[in-house]
Amino acid sequence: MKHSIVITILLIFLVACSHVTNEKKVNNEVNKLALTWYQLAEKNRVNHEFSKALKHYELSYEFALKRNNLRLQLFILARQASVFSQLGKKAQSLVKLSSAKELLAHEIPETSEEFNILQITVLKHLGQHEEALELLNSNKTFFKTEEQKIYANWLQQELETEADKQNSNSDLSSNLDNDFNFLYTLYEENKLANLEILTYVGIRYLKLLSDNQKPELQAALRDMLRFFSEQENGAKTAQCYKIAANYYGSVGASDKANYFSKKAKEIEAYLIN
Repeated sequence: MKHSIVITILLIFLVACSHVTNEKKVNNEVNKLALTWYQLAEKNRVNHEFSKALKHYELSYEFALKRNNLRLQLFILARQASVFSQLGKKAQSLVKLSSAKELLAHEIPETSEEFNILQITVLKHLGQHEEALELLNSNKTFFKTEEQKIYANWLQQELETEADKQNSNSDLSSNLDNDFNFLYTLYEENKLANLEILTYVGIRYLKLLSDNQKPELQAALRDMLRFFSEQENGAKTAQCYKIAANYYGSVGASDKANYFSKKAKEIEAYLIN
């Protein structure tokens, strides 16, 4: 009997000890919700489902505030500003940008470089190309990997072109071909860290090939259509078909131009925003 009592006491002691750890307890449920809504909003943004993106960013921001996740709050505000700028809603975009800058200045100034990179896109969509270019040039050290450097170079070229259209040209260089092929190979090998870089460079590359009436567009078009199909990005698929329609129209292939134009409109008609 005495032996049984000792065992019982030991069991109670062990159970009690099992609840005591050296780690502090951190609740993460609210943070998970904030990140879940943010990831969904990001997918909506990439697919040009802007109404859904704004709704889901707002839900993410609500939970980010409750959790006081400052970095996520900053990124959400920057992304909201970006979406509003793409929708042509300059006032709303600037309000979100101002809120982000206020948060940055008072609570997390150490993330200024990351914020500046996000801000460049907003300024570009707002038509403030010179300001965006200045910001890009002053934050070049942020781009460390080869794919990031390619993105920065292409973005710089676009901003310089937009800032000085009078003296701009759309001539192709072998570097552009190499850049696209490098990024697409990384994607094929499942080594591309940021799909948005290939999205941006790929669309720009197709436009340049079309503007210069280069037959290489046909191969690049097949690659990008496959990429956007695999990413289930209908908006960018339609954009590819529009570029193809412009290309074939410029080289006198009216049947193909009409077909691709019709295909783009057909896809856009089914896109839900």
